[in-house]
Formats: sequence, C-alpha cells, structure tokens
Amino acid sequence: MKKVLLHLKNALCFGTMLISLALIPLLAGCKSQAEKEGFVVVKGGQFYKDGKPFRFVGTNNYYLHYSPDKMIDDFFSAADEMKIPVVRCWGFQFGPHRDHNSHGMDEPGEFGVPEKFIKRNKKQPDQFGYPRDIFERLDYTIAQAKKHNIRLVIALNNYWGDFGGIQNASSWQRWFNLESAEDFYTNEECKKTYKEYISYILNRVNTYTNIAYKDDPTVMTWEVMNEPRDQKDKSGATVTKWVEEMSAYIKSIAPKQLCAVGDEGFMKLDGFVPYAGEGSTSYDGYEGEDFDALLAIKSIDYGTFHLYPETWGILDKAQVAWGDEFIRKHAESGRKAKKPVVLEEYGTSAGGNLNRKAVYDIWNNTAYKEGLAGSMFWILTSTNSYESGNGTDDANDGLYDDYDGFRILNDKSEVATLLSDYSDLFAGKAVSPQLSKNRVYLLNPARDQDAKGIFEVRAQFLQGAKNEAKVKRAELYINGEPAPSPRTLNYNAEADFYRLNFDTLANAKVYPDGSKLDISVLFTFDDGTQRSTETHTITIANVVTYSVIKKYDFANDEANASSLGGYMAELKEIKHTTLNGGMVEIDGSYSGENNWEELKIKFGDMSEVAEASKIEFTLYYEKSKMTPHATKSDEADKLPGFQPYIAFDPGWVKTGLKENNRYLKDTPVVTLEDGKEYYKLETSLEFFQNPGYTFVTICPTLGYVKYDGAIYIDDVILYKKD
Repeated sequence: MKKVLLHLKNALCFGTMLISLALIPLLAGCKSQAEKEGFVVVKGGQFYKDGKPFRFVGTNNYYLHYSPDKMIDDFFSAADEMKIPVVRCWGFQFGPHRDHNSHGMDEPGEFGVPEKFIKRNKKQPDQFGYPRDIFERLDYTIAQAKKHNIRLVIALNNYWGDFGGIQNASSWQRWFNLESAEDFYTNEECKKTYKEYISYILNRVNTYTNIAYKDDPTVMTWEVMNEPRDQKDKSGATVTKWVEEMSAYIKSIAPKQLCAVGDEGFMKLDGFVPYAGEGSTSYDGYEGEDFDALLAIKSIDYGTFHLYPETWGILDKAQVAWGDEFIRKHAESGRKAKKPVVLEEYGTSAGGNLNRKAVYDIWNNTAYKEGLAGSMFWILTSTNSYESGNGTDDANDGLYDDYDGFRILNDKSEVATLLSDYSDLFAGKAVSPQLSKNRVYLLNPARDQDAKGIFEVRAQFLQGAKNEAKVKRAELYINGEPAPSPRTLNYNAEADFYRLNFDTLANAKVYPDGSKLDISVLFTFDDGTQRSTETHTITIANVVTYSVIKKYDFANDEANASSLGGYMAELKEIKHTTLNGGMVEIDGSYSGENNWEELKIKFGDMSEVAEASKIEFTLYYEKSKMTPHATKSDEADKLPGFQPYIAFDPGWVKTGLKENNRYLKDTPVVTLEDGKEYYKLETSLEFFQNPGYTFVTICPTLGYVKYDGAIYIDDVILYKKD
C-alpha cells in the first residue's frame, strides 16, 4: 500500500503533500498538458480554463471571415466591452462568394483566392468587392480574438446553402454530381475532399501569430457542421455516423482542442409531447438528427443546440415556455451523458410579437439554473465599414444592418446590458443589481397592439438571486387603475407564468370600440412589497374596417418575386405567366411524405407591408397533379391539405400559422382558360402593423400531399386599418 501511495504522490500535482486513496477523486483538479498550455478542456462534465470551471455567455458572428480589418477590430472591441469570452464564427467558403468576392475552397483542393480574381480586380483592400482569402481573414480574426482574450468556436461547414454549404444545389452537389444535399454524408469522394479541407485549415500556420491553428488555445472548438440534418433518414443514424467519422478525424489532428457538432439539438424522444403540443418535429426524429446519439460520440466533447421557436413555427403564446422546456430537456441530456451542453444559438426578433428582454432573461435564467455550460446569442454585430446597406432607414448609419432582425449592438440597451450581466453571473462574478432583484414582465401584450374578443394577458415573475420573496397575487391594471373584476391572474405551473382572459366584448360598455387601454400587471409578494410590469397599450378593435393600400395583380410582371428556397420541398423556378390575366408561376415539387413541406417566395417590391395590417392572396394548384397520402392524416391540422402562411422580414416573423389550413376536399375547384381544373385557395390574414417590416414572403405549404408542377400566386392585396 505504501508503494502504491508513493506512485500516486509522484503522479498527482500536489507537490510533496501526502495523499491517500480516498483523495483519488482530486485527480479531476489536476491540469492536463492541454490545460497547462492554455486550452479549454472538459473534466467531470464541465469546461475548465486556467484550472478553474468555465461557464460563459457568448455570441455568434458570420461575417468575420470576409471582412476588412476595421470591422473585425470593432467587433472584438464590442464583444470585449460586453464581457463576452467566447465567439462562434464561420470557417468555410465553398465555391466563390460573388457578393463578397470571398474565396476559401473554390474547387476541391484549391485553397485561397485564385490568381484570376486578383488580376482582374480594381478594388482596394478596404472596399466591398475586394477579393478576400477567408483563411487570411481567419488568421486576422484569431489574432484579434487572442488580443482580447476571447476564445473561438469555428464551424467548418454548413448544411444550408450560405457560403457554399451542402444544401440548395451547392458547390458540393456540383462538384460530385450529388442527387441531393444529403448524399454529402455518404459519398466517399465528398468525405475525402472534406477531410482535405479540414486538414488544410487545422494545420494552417497563422500569418499574424506564426502559430498553427491546431496549436492555438484561442481556438476553443472545431465544429463539424452548422445545423446538420438528414430528413431522409429519420433514425438519425446517417448524420450520427458521419459526425463520428469527421469528429474523430478532427481530434486526430487537433487533440488539444475541443470538438462539437454545431447542431440544432433535435431529439428522438418516443412518446414525448412538448409544451402545448407544439413543435413535435423537434422531438420525434423528423429532422434526421438524434441529439443524445450525437452527444454520446466519444470524439464529441460537448453538446450544442439552437433555439428559434419564432422561426420554427411555434405559436406566439407558446414560444417562451416551449423554449424554456427545450433548454431543460437538453440540460437533462447533458447530465445523463456527463458532458457539458451549450445553447450556442438563440434569438427572437426585435420586430416580432414577443417581449425580447423578457425572453432573453427567462431563457438565460433557466440555462444558468439548469447548469448549462454556456449560452450564445445570435448575433452581435458592430460597424459596417464598406457596405452601402440594404435600403432600410439604418443603411447609412455606419452599423452593420439588421438583416435577420436578431442583431444585438454594444449600445447599453436593456437587452445588451442584460446579456452582460448574465455573462458576469455565468462567470461566477458578483451578481448585478438587475439580476439580484425580482423581475416581472408583461409577456402579452408585448407591445402596443389591437385586441378583440377574448384577449389573454400574460405576465411572468423571475426571482432575484438575492430575494426570497414569493408571489402572493398578480392583478391586471388598466390605465393605472385596478381592472374590473375578475382581475387576478391565474398561475400556470406548467409554463410558469400568470394569465387572465380579458373579455373585451363583456366590457364593451366601459371600454367601447376604439378605446386605448394601458395594460400592466401588479405583483404583490408575501413580504408586502409590490412590483409592476412595463405598460403596453391595446386598442379595442372588435369592429375593424380596412382600406386597400395596393393590389398586385401581376398583369405585367412578378413584382420582383424571388426564391428563398424550400423546406422538405423543392422550388425550381419562378417566372411570370399571362394565364388568368397574369400571375406568378412557381415550379415546385412536394414529396407528400411529410406533414410540413413549404416553398418560400419573397416579394421584394411589396414595401407597403410596413403600413399594412391585413393581406389577401390566392393560390392555384393543378387538381390532377395533387395526390394525397394514402395513410397519413391529421384531423387537428386538416391534413392532407393546404397550410399557407406568410413571413415578414427582418426576423422571418411567421404569421397566419394554422389560420387557413384546409383539406383538399373542402377547397373549391375552378377551370382556368387553359382548360385545366385547379384548386383555388383564397387566403386572408390579419396581423399587427409594424413599420419595420421590409417585404412579404408567401409560403405555399402542403401537408401529406404529393405535387409536382406549377403553383400560381395571384391578386396579392395589402390593406391598412381605417
């Protein structure tokens, strides 16, 4: 026994201190060689940095690998000031990017900017359009991150078509003549070429630091792909096998750095019913991804998941609680696997229908209490030194435009300050006054809006870190006074919020149509203290009339219609047709095997949407080409059938989900002048007017219906409320 103890003493990092076998668990406190060299490591199911547990609030940014110095400098300065220690960025460009003139691997095995692009270029290095070598830009990005003591998570590929990802007829499909994007996971030549790319970038020596990427602790993590999926294999086995192979290859080159997937975290939980029955496809294997199987891979050091219930089609009133549950389920998986888990992308759009500060507070509060290793919001941006903008009001303000509606700036705003405070909390620093005290939020209404019929008021309470008071009651206030009885909100334990159905019709004598009501909720605590939520105004609108702003009849053109692709369906072509006096013709293909298959057609000319609060449009499908699935049906969603909706940007704010679902058998059939019979689907949607909306996207969506052929869009009418 004495000899054993002597060997242990020499092996452990306790100097001359005598130890016993009972102290063997302290091995977890020893620094590995990688940790001694400054790398972030995983021990005992959590991250360690510099010998201490490491939890963080981080962010994402996709433009660093093609941007000029100033934009990169300003971004890292902003991240540093917001106390953000981890940044996730892109490390890929497959095929040349025409808009940014950026080059990574233009052809298999060819890295950097081809000579032909350099010779014919007339731009200067600080100008938009100057040919950029993404590897040189990554060199600079890593060097600047090191200067600010910020760690990087670098994704090496993309499922989506952006920057040459594998989807949407990408470079990979062209290079290897793939029938579908998902063939990327099994095609041996694809895998060989991708490994060549991985080897090139991991072995690259940084031209600014003279350190090989694989030897630089600044690079915390390599990710095999952003949001991989394979809906063709709903077992998740194809993606799991591919991740296992690629992650093992990454670790063979860079064993001191961490490896993660970069996935959205979709799960396979048989029989699980998510909150409010929403978003079941995130849990039933529908996307061809199995989070728990991926997390179990030996060469995957930690789990990743993303969270966008707004853009995933979760109903507005369920999004906050649904997201909260999604966080808790992934934290549970991490504890079972004894590996860290990071919420590495999340967001709700500034122009959407949610209380953004409340959402970010609630989700980060849950992530912290559930023990997640980190949360990383999408997206921190800073200055814009070379682009002229996208035509919005903020296009020339010197800031990177809010293209997707999720932009966060280091501007001392409420949300930015909240995220900085959470960064301190995750890092184990002093709790800010904001997070120390109780917080109360008004979830609905989340902004000024119309209300009619039964209007559900929702509010939420978050207990401060240094306050033990509990809620005694929550009461509705209107115009600063207690609302008519009943005014006490009921607590919903499942969703952890308080709610009350306010009947605008029953109160019509007190609050007639057109009345503007300032809504707030007053919380009273068991220690006698009170706290009120913010106030938003609802306008009673039980009787609403509309006036036409503009009608697009497509008599002469397609109103600048363009493709935003499809989901589980293929959008092949958009063109104008003179049929029926002029329409937009979309050549599309739906498999009929899924309950949600959509095409996305953006109408860039419809700027009047910023004034509108109602839209109507008509869709035509050729009847003879519609084949409903023989065995699939969903009574609740009226499938097989139609599920049209619209989306607004920035933020991809989905509107009208499930409001116009219709069985095929209930849809009128008409004959057009070509002599063919068509299903005619007339759609009308009301929405909250938002001056920030920039264009309309119409989404002809089918469920369990096979269709190959033309879909026609006609008579889009935008209305404003009188």
